Amino acid sequence: MPGPRGRLLTAWLAAATLSLSATAAWAADQPQSGGTITLATFKEPRCLDPTVGGDVPQDIIAHMFTDSLISQTEDGAYHPWLATSWDVTDGGLTYTFHLRTDVKFSDGTPFNAAAVKANFDHWLDPKTGSANIAPQLTNLASVTAVNAATLVVKLKSANAFFLTTLANPSAGMQSPQAMARGNTLNCESPVGSGPFIVQKWIHGSEVIFTRNPNYNSPPPQALHTGPAYADRVVWKVIAEPATRFNALLSGEVGVLNGLPPEDYITAKSSQNIAIIDDFQPGVPWQVDLNTKRAPFNDVRVRRAFRYSLDAPAGLRSIFFGAYQPAGGPLSPNTPFYDAAVEHAYPYDIKAADKLLDAAGWTGRDAQGYRTKNGQRLTVHFPVYASTQPADLALYEQLQATAKKAGFDLQIEKQDDSKVYARQYSWDYDLYIDYWTVNTPGALTFIYDSDGLTSLDGGYHNNEAGISDPHLDALLAAGPATSDPAKQKQIYDEAQQIVSDDALAAPLYVYPSIAAFNTDKVRDVRTDWSVHSVTLYDAWVPKN
Repeated sequence: MPGPRGRLLTAWLAAATLSLSATAAWAADQPQSGGTITLATFKEPRCLDPTVGGDVPQDIIAHMFTDSLISQTEDGAYHPWLATSWDVTDGGLTYTFHLRTDVKFSDGTPFNAAAVKANFDHWLDPKTGSANIAPQLTNLASVTAVNAATLVVKLKSANAFFLTTLANPSAGMQSPQAMARGNTLNCESPVGSGPFIVQKWIHGSEVIFTRNPNYNSPPPQALHTGPAYADRVVWKVIAEPATRFNALLSGEVGVLNGLPPEDYITAKSSQNIAIIDDFQPGVPWQVDLNTKRAPFNDVRVRRAFRYSLDAPAGLRSIFFGAYQPAGGPLSPNTPFYDAAVEHAYPYDIKAADKLLDAAGWTGRDAQGYRTKNGQRLTVHFPVYASTQPADLALYEQLQATAKKAGFDLQIEKQDDSKVYARQYSWDYDLYIDYWTVNTPGALTFIYDSDGLTSLDGGYHNNEAGISDPHLDALLAAGPATSDPAKQKQIYDEAQQIVSDDALAAPLYVYPSIAAFNTDKVRDVRTDWSVHSVTLYDAWVPKN
């Protein structure tokens, strides 16, 4: 299926049609080696090993120092990377990968089939606590290193999205020798075969990478071969949006991963700022509704809550139209997205009132909040301290519209560690969620009942707390068939169930809006597997 449509805009070449994957073409300039590229983002990873726990910042940074077996391009096509080719036999149950024999990890460990098997073992080890790769491999039967250049993977059932899993940065190959040190050390200084080497992680400040001088394994869509151009990359954490954007304008940083929406228009009008504007597939930015406890254990209350939210109005006033409203369980650029559920819950206070009356929330206290048996209709929403100001302003607008229906939406901003702890113990009514992957299998991460089981550390993927055998069966059947018509039917029904049960309130299609200062860096490109920037081809102009 086609991938998302990206577009790159520069104010000084606004009329030009540019490549979706390349950032720009400066005909008079040629790539040059040397220099330092500084990238700023608002949140650092919890661990640099992309599979220990597994949050989005880990995915975004992983291909800095790792390569994957498979590469995936914008059109959804798969291409060789560390695997030169593969054969699929036994009705989709057996994958035989033929591997490169000339690649080494940056610690000198050879890349071979035994190393790949060690990575599979690491992903599935309960001590790793993988929330990203392990849930995608529940149907794995065996992994066998036949010889140094041949790996055979057997599945219990067919999985149409298996190669997409292997293309993801969270499936980036790591050195078995480095992984053997244990999670604590590997979180600090993981070792891959990628274009850069992790030199140092200064927590709360930056991750410093140096060029891998022996790099020889770029993906086929790269613009060059051999080592990266930049000597160093500094992956800097700047939490405050205005400070982050001003650093881009001044040239203190060359690349911004995550352009604040309030600065989108300014960036477009700046002659030396280029924008990579993209929307991520998968599950949109949403709040999951905890069905395991009151008040959202009543589907009528969940539906009423959805009717009480006016996210599009908030996006228009706060995000300046840079973000696209979401209404369904999948983002529109995801394969098998069903538009029929996109507008199932328009802003409708009368509909919310009717449902809440039927659910017994008929009283009103002096502040206008609904009550039932003397209890106020309170919704607890723990929010990370690192939440960006625009998102927080959106939540406050939703708080105001929900109050019109009688909901007391309590936005409880806390240290990130405390919010994680509340997630682990199910101590929430709403919880922010999204999942970026270019398949409808994203629904499995969020709603399959296997996700009710806590991983090591306590994290659970199924934050809605839903256990629906029929939905589970659909989510299992989708990857098991390769017939697009059947897959469409299966995922349409799954999306309808999620929508009808009001398991989440989608807010916006998660954007991947990056920007870079063309005086400081060129050829910043998109890694389509996770829809973030990649710096392998990027280079520093000598002004």
